[in-house]
Amino acid sequence: MDAAHHDSPAEPALRGFSLLRDRVPTDMAARVASRFAGTVQDQRDDAVATGRGLPERAVETLLMERADRDRLRAAFDRSPFLTVELGEGADEAAAPLDDWSGAPAADDPGLPGFYLSLTTGTAYGLQCPVLVCDELVRRGVLEPQRRSNVELCLHEAVANAIVHGNLGLSSAVKGEPGGYRRFSEMMRDRLGDPAVTRRRLDIFCRWNGRCIAIAVVDQGGGFDTALAPATTGNKARSGRGFVFMRTLASRVTVTDGGRCTVLQFDR
Repeated sequence: MDAAHHDSPAEPALRGFSLLRDRVPTDMAARVASRFAGTVQDQRDDAVATGRGLPERAVETLLMERADRDRLRAAFDRSPFLTVELGEGADEAAAPLDDWSGAPAADDPGLPGFYLSLTTGTAYGLQCPVLVCDELVRRGVLEPQRRSNVELCLHEAVANAIVHGNLGLSSAVKGEPGGYRRFSEMMRDRLGDPAVTRRRLDIFCRWNGRCIAIAVVDQGGGFDTALAPATTGNKARSGRGFVFMRTLASRVTVTDGGRCTVLQFDR
């Protein structure tokens, strides 16, 4: 994977480079391709069907040491395909080689979409669903009257990825005596652990004339996807989030051992 760096004196917090998909290690490509098999293939088929063909395998990317709302909005205004937060003190040269899910995004970079990769510490303090939906509306992909369903569904997926995925917290704790207090203490402890807060949360958006697909990926331990319920009882303490998402989205797919949730919405 090659990175050609271009310093930007006007905006030193945003550093651009070009990511070449052909250099992604085979094992990494196989893992991330399995996460997005339907999403990426649908986009490829759409390009062939419309006669647009497939572009060169390079994608414009912006790196930033630390992300916040204003920096991310400034990055989106420049319309890169990938926006990657390195994290404070990270090795910039090594960052693109991490097992983050940008590989399929660079596979067909000429097709519409964008990709956001943040550290857990940053994602926890940001309204990621709001930023993503703002960008989808700005690009004319998401109609304002349909935004609420997408934003609510994405909020649930991101919360699951952060809390249950990267922070590794189980809702079962809440069912114990004093469980909510204990859950809050555990969350505070996890957010104070640099090794945990450096884990990545990736949001990958692509679309065509038929649908919008949004994938949310974490680096947690995953879960048995067969346990993600289609329905829950009124007394259920967990699993309601997936029922909620399946009610709002046209389709919800969970892959990569529970670490990737793909939300699809008809346009």
